[in-house]
Amino acid sequence: MNSATKGCLVVVASLVILTLCAVGAGVTAVGSAGWLLGRVVDRDPERVREVAGGIAEYEVPEGFGAPMAAHLLGFSLVGYEGADGRSHIYLIQAPRILPLDRAALETQVAQVGARDLHTRLTVVEERPCRIGEEETTLIISEGRSGDDVPYRSASALFNGRGGTALVNVAMPVASWDEAAVEALLASLDQP
Repeated sequence: MNSATKGCLVVVASLVILTLCAVGAGVTAVGSAGWLLGRVVDRDPERVREVAGGIAEYEVPEGFGAPMAAHLLGFSLVGYEGADGRSHIYLIQAPRILPLDRAALETQVAQVGARDLHTRLTVVEERPCRIGEEETTLIISEGRSGDDVPYRSASALFNGRGGTALVNVAMPVASWDEAAVEALLASLDQP
Protein backbone atom coordinates (compact mmCIF):
# COMPACT_ATOMS: atom_id res chain seq x y z
CA MET A 1 0.00 0.00 0.00
CA ASN A 2 1.58 3.31 -1.04
CA SER A 3 1.75 6.38 1.20
CA ALA A 4 -1.01 8.23 -0.71
CA THR A 5 -3.42 5.32 -0.17
CA LYS A 6 -2.45 5.10 3.51
CA GLY A 7 -2.97 8.84 3.89
CA CYS A 8 -6.36 8.61 2.24
CA LEU A 9 -7.36 5.70 4.52
CA VAL A 10 -6.30 7.64 7.63
CA VAL A 11 -8.34 10.67 6.51
CA VAL A 12 -11.40 8.49 5.82
CA ALA A 13 -10.92 6.70 9.16
CA SER A 14 -10.72 10.02 10.99
CA LEU A 15 -13.90 11.24 9.33
CA VAL A 16 -15.76 8.02 10.20
CA ILE A 17 -14.57 8.19 13.84
CA LEU A 18 -15.68 11.82 14.09
CA THR A 19 -19.02 10.92 12.48
CA LEU A 20 -19.58 8.05 14.92
CA CYS A 21 -18.73 10.31 17.87
CA ALA A 22 -21.13 12.95 16.57
CA VAL A 23 -23.81 10.32 16.03
CA GLY A 24 -23.37 9.06 19.59
CA ALA A 25 -23.53 12.53 21.08
CA GLY A 26 -26.33 13.58 18.74
CA VAL A 27 -28.53 10.60 19.55
CA THR A 28 -28.35 11.44 23.23
CA ALA A 29 -29.04 15.13 22.62
CA VAL A 30 -31.66 14.83 19.90
CA GLY A 31 -33.44 11.61 20.82
CA SER A 32 -35.20 11.09 17.50
CA ALA A 33 -32.51 11.70 14.91
CA GLY A 34 -34.26 10.68 11.72
CA TRP A 35 -33.98 8.00 9.12
CA LEU A 36 -30.17 7.75 8.80
CA LEU A 37 -29.48 7.60 12.51
CA GLY A 38 -32.26 5.06 12.86
CA ARG A 39 -30.35 2.86 10.40
CA VAL A 40 -26.91 3.35 12.01
CA VAL A 41 -27.59 3.58 15.76
CA ASP A 42 -29.12 0.61 17.52
CA ARG A 43 -30.52 0.66 21.06
CA ASP A 44 -31.42 -3.03 21.18
CA PRO A 45 -29.54 -4.44 24.24
CA GLU A 46 -28.62 -7.66 22.39
CA ARG A 47 -27.16 -5.71 19.46
CA VAL A 48 -25.28 -3.42 21.87
CA ARG A 49 -23.77 -6.51 23.58
CA GLU A 50 -22.78 -7.90 20.18
CA VAL A 51 -21.02 -4.70 19.05
CA ALA A 52 -19.45 -4.23 22.50
CA GLY A 53 -18.18 -7.82 22.50
CA GLY A 54 -16.34 -7.09 19.25
CA ILE A 55 -14.42 -4.35 21.07
CA ALA A 56 -13.80 -5.84 24.55
CA GLU A 57 -15.51 -7.45 27.51
CA TYR A 58 -16.20 -5.06 30.39
CA GLU A 59 -18.56 -4.19 33.23
CA VAL A 60 -20.62 -1.02 32.85
CA PRO A 61 -20.39 0.99 36.10
CA GLU A 62 -23.51 1.32 38.20
CA GLY A 63 -25.65 4.29 37.25
CA PHE A 64 -24.99 4.02 33.50
CA GLY A 65 -27.67 2.77 31.13
CA ALA A 66 -29.45 3.79 27.90
CA PRO A 67 -27.00 1.71 25.84
CA MET A 68 -26.56 2.35 22.15
CA ALA A 69 -24.30 0.98 19.46
CA ALA A 70 -23.29 1.78 15.90
CA HIS A 71 -21.26 -0.23 13.42
CA LEU A 72 -20.35 1.45 10.14
CA LEU A 73 -17.61 0.72 7.59
CA GLY A 74 -15.75 -1.48 10.09
CA PHE A 75 -15.87 1.15 12.86
CA SER A 76 -17.71 0.32 16.08
CA LEU A 77 -19.15 2.61 18.76
CA VAL A 78 -20.86 1.69 22.00
CA GLY A 79 -22.17 4.31 24.41
CA TYR A 80 -23.91 4.53 27.76
CA GLU A 81 -25.56 7.50 29.46
CA GLY A 82 -25.32 8.20 33.17
CA ALA A 83 -28.45 8.48 35.32
CA ASP A 84 -27.82 12.25 35.55
CA GLY A 85 -28.21 12.58 31.75
CA ARG A 86 -24.88 14.42 31.59
CA SER A 87 -22.35 11.61 32.08
CA HIS A 88 -21.30 9.30 29.26
CA ILE A 89 -19.13 6.29 28.49
CA TYR A 90 -17.99 5.58 24.93
CA LEU A 91 -15.93 2.78 23.44
CA ILE A 92 -14.87 3.36 19.82
CA GLN A 93 -12.91 0.93 17.67
CA ALA A 94 -11.28 1.41 14.27
CA PRO A 95 -10.90 -1.57 11.92
CA ARG A 96 -7.66 -3.51 12.20
CA ILE A 97 -6.84 -2.93 8.50
CA LEU A 98 -6.16 0.77 9.12
CA PRO A 99 -2.47 1.56 9.67
CA LEU A 100 -2.97 3.67 12.81
CA ASP A 101 0.06 4.92 14.73
CA ARG A 102 -0.77 4.51 18.44
CA ALA A 103 1.79 7.11 19.59
CA ALA A 104 0.42 9.69 17.15
CA LEU A 105 -3.16 8.91 18.20
CA GLU A 106 -2.29 9.33 21.89
CA THR A 107 -0.75 12.72 21.08
CA GLN A 108 -3.89 13.71 19.14
CA VAL A 109 -6.18 12.60 21.98
CA ALA A 110 -4.15 14.71 24.39
CA GLN A 111 -4.15 17.73 22.06
CA VAL A 112 -7.74 17.63 20.78
CA GLY A 113 -8.93 20.11 23.41
CA ALA A 114 -6.55 22.79 22.23
CA ARG A 115 -8.35 22.86 18.88
CA ASP A 116 -11.91 22.46 20.20
CA LEU A 117 -13.19 25.96 20.91
CA HIS A 118 -16.61 24.61 21.96
CA THR A 119 -15.45 22.54 24.93
CA ARG A 120 -12.02 24.11 25.53
CA LEU A 121 -10.55 20.92 27.02
CA THR A 122 -7.25 21.10 28.87
CA VAL A 123 -5.19 18.03 29.72
CA VAL A 124 -4.71 18.07 33.49
CA GLU A 125 -3.04 14.68 33.94
CA GLU A 126 -1.49 11.82 32.00
CA ARG A 127 -0.84 8.65 33.94
CA PRO A 128 0.01 5.07 33.13
CA CYS A 129 -2.83 2.57 33.33
CA ARG A 130 -3.46 -1.04 32.45
CA ILE A 131 -6.20 -2.34 30.18
CA GLY A 132 -6.16 -6.13 30.25
CA GLU A 133 -2.52 -7.10 29.84
CA GLU A 134 -1.64 -3.86 28.06
CA GLU A 135 0.12 -0.82 29.47
CA THR A 136 -1.32 2.44 28.12
CA THR A 137 -1.84 6.07 29.13
CA LEU A 138 -4.96 7.51 30.76
CA ILE A 139 -5.45 11.12 29.73
CA ILE A 140 -7.55 13.25 32.09
CA SER A 141 -8.92 16.47 30.62
CA GLU A 142 -11.14 19.21 31.95
CA GLY A 143 -13.26 21.78 30.21
CA ARG A 144 -16.73 23.28 30.05
CA SER A 145 -19.78 22.02 28.22
CA GLY A 146 -21.75 24.16 25.79
CA ASP A 147 -23.98 25.24 28.67
CA ASP A 148 -20.92 26.16 30.80
CA VAL A 149 -20.92 23.13 33.12
CA PRO A 150 -17.38 22.12 34.22
CA TYR A 151 -16.58 18.64 32.83
CA ARG A 152 -13.86 16.05 33.31
CA SER A 153 -12.97 13.37 30.78
CA ALA A 154 -10.77 10.27 30.97
CA SER A 155 -9.56 8.63 27.74
CA ALA A 156 -7.24 5.76 26.94
CA LEU A 157 -6.28 3.92 23.77
CA PHE A 158 -5.95 0.14 23.77
CA ASN A 159 -5.84 -2.80 21.39
CA GLY A 160 -9.44 -3.88 21.05
CA ARG A 161 -10.55 -7.23 19.72
CA GLY A 162 -10.98 -5.85 16.20
CA GLY A 163 -8.50 -2.96 16.06
CA THR A 164 -7.27 0.12 17.89
CA ALA A 165 -9.90 1.24 20.41
CA LEU A 166 -10.55 4.23 22.64
CA VAL A 167 -12.43 4.26 25.93
CA ASN A 168 -13.78 7.62 27.11
CA VAL A 169 -15.66 8.54 30.27
CA ALA A 170 -17.00 12.08 30.68
CA MET A 171 -18.84 13.49 33.71
CA PRO A 172 -19.53 16.86 35.25
CA VAL A 173 -16.69 17.72 37.66
CA ALA A 174 -19.21 18.02 40.52
CA SER A 175 -20.18 14.35 40.13
CA TRP A 176 -16.85 12.90 38.95
CA ASP A 177 -16.56 9.29 40.14
CA GLU A 178 -12.91 8.18 40.00
CA ALA A 179 -13.85 4.77 41.44
CA ALA A 180 -16.29 4.14 38.55
CA VAL A 181 -13.61 5.09 36.00
CA GLU A 182 -11.04 2.82 37.65
CA ALA A 183 -13.56 -0.05 37.88
CA LEU A 184 -14.41 0.27 34.16
CA LEU A 185 -10.72 0.28 33.17
CA ALA A 186 -9.99 -2.69 35.45
CA SER A 187 -12.88 -4.66 33.94
CA LEU A 188 -11.81 -4.11 30.30
CA ASP A 189 -10.51 -7.36 28.83
CA GLN A 190 -9.81 -7.58 25.12
CA PRO A 191 -8.31 -11.02 24.32
